[in-house]
Amino acid sequence: MGGIFSIDSPLMQGLSKILDCIFLSILWVVFSIPLITFGASTSALYYTANKTIRNSRGYVWQQFWRGFKSSFKQSTILWLIFALIMFLLYNDIQIVGLLGTGNLAFAAKVFFIVLMVILCMVIIYIFPYVARFSAPLKSVAKNCVFMMVRHLPWSFLALLVVAVTAFVMWLIPITLFIMPTLGTLVSTFIFERIFVRYMNEEDRLRERKLNGKEYL
Repeated sequence: MGGIFSIDSPLMQGLSKILDCIFLSILWVVFSIPLITFGASTSALYYTANKTIRNSRGYVWQQFWRGFKSSFKQSTILWLIFALIMFLLYNDIQIVGLLGTGNLAFAAKVFFIVLMVILCMVIIYIFPYVARFSAPLKSVAKNCVFMMVRHLPWSFLALLVVAVTAFVMWLIPITLFIMPTLGTLVSTFIFERIFVRYMNEEDRLRERKLNGKEYL
């Protein structure tokens, strides 16, 4: 009985992971409240989910704050730019809807919706990329677009993960306190398999040593 409830037992390790997931989700929610910090908060969420929740390196608050500070400038700028573009596309859809219901209006609406979907797939690369790599602002956007197109099936799957996560939180609001981390954790298995292809051998070996993972 003592073994089951020891700090190193699978049960206690599992409970610790669940508590970490809840704590990380709460941090993401709190740091996203100003809205302008949503990008930095999301980059920190990915950084911590991958490093602490998945690979058991460091502590949640310590890694979240480190990821938030290190990604703040780039994530905030990119978030504001892409949020503005998304807002403009949404307005275009609304304007097209007011112009009529003919074939031309329908085609225009479909066009803008497709652009929004593509933009969403780029955005979901942005924050994990900023969390994992250091690169100039223009290179971040260019590289994310490139990876999104090159790994299109994985991009759709990542978008599906985000959509399902958001839907569950909308359907069951209380899951806001755990689903952000769970959804992000699932997405790490997608993005890390993509990102590793763009890492040099030295970085791969270093990651393998730190994480003890064979997928690198």
